[in-house]
Amino acid sequence: MKLAYYPGCTLHGTAREYDASTKAVCKAAGVDLVEIDDWNCCGALEAIFDKELSMGLSARNNFKAQKTGLDLVIPCSICSHNLSRADTAMKNDEAFRTKIERALGEKYNGVKIKHLLDVMVNDIGTDAISRKFTKSLKGIKAVAYYGCLLVRPSEVSKFDNPENPMSLDNLIKSTGADCLPFTQKTKCCGGNLLMSKQDYAFLLTKKLFDEAKAAGANCVVVACPMCHMLLDGQQTMIEKAHNTVIDMPVLYFTQLIGMALGISEKELELDKNMVPTSKLIGSIGRGEMKVEVKGATTEVAKPEEAEAAE
Repeated sequence: MKLAYYPGCTLHGTAREYDASTKAVCKAAGVDLVEIDDWNCCGALEAIFDKELSMGLSARNNFKAQKTGLDLVIPCSICSHNLSRADTAMKNDEAFRTKIERALGEKYNGVKIKHLLDVMVNDIGTDAISRKFTKSLKGIKAVAYYGCLLVRPSEVSKFDNPENPMSLDNLIKSTGADCLPFTQKTKCCGGNLLMSKQDYAFLLTKKLFDEAKAAGANCVVVACPMCHMLLDGQQTMIEKAHNTVIDMPVLYFTQLIGMALGISEKELELDKNMVPTSKLIGSIGRGEMKVEVKGATTEVAKPEEAEAAE
């Protein structure tokens, strides 16, 4: 399988571990990624003050992808959302299409855009990729966090249920890890409020962690660099703001399945995560970590102890 690849700004900057793990996992899964030439920002920041400019920036990337003749895969939920919206506008808004085509000096025929998770679970297939796994991740107890843009709106993202998606849950389970019920799986993390209303953003994120810890999770698995930036990158700041201890690793889903594929921690750049992952990785195959729940510590039996009890 060969796909055009749009990394977006964050995967070449603050989310380089997502870029590295994406490339490593795709290589192991037999997917050839061709990064599009001369790509630009999707316009996420420009959308705040000029929506047409933002849409135009995304449209330009679609023109670049169109030249490859390939379907386009995007790991970032925000970028995927913005480029998909631009594709829809180019097809349905004649005035916008005419303006952009005139500015770029070429015609737009369209490009098929998919988020990386969609490619993994539907084009490759969860069963197919799990047959390539060489290591069970038993001992990891994760919650799947989709965020607010990965599967919404349904007219843009059509590969999973927008209210109760299960694609990431099922992918996590296929590794041998436990995926716990999580009612906030599609709630906003507050990332878009980080600059303007930091206290409210931190409150939203803390609610996610509160439920994850109460469920007994020892990590959160995400598919969006903005969500990762807040949950992982700002976790220490959230702890200070709320005088609490969270201490919960946040993995990109590519890092998780990369471990199951036998890819090294170095290649997956797990050392780049702000919250250390060493204790989580050490729990694999050795039962559960101790999980603190609102001041209490819960111990779960190791696999051999559970078998003896049965």
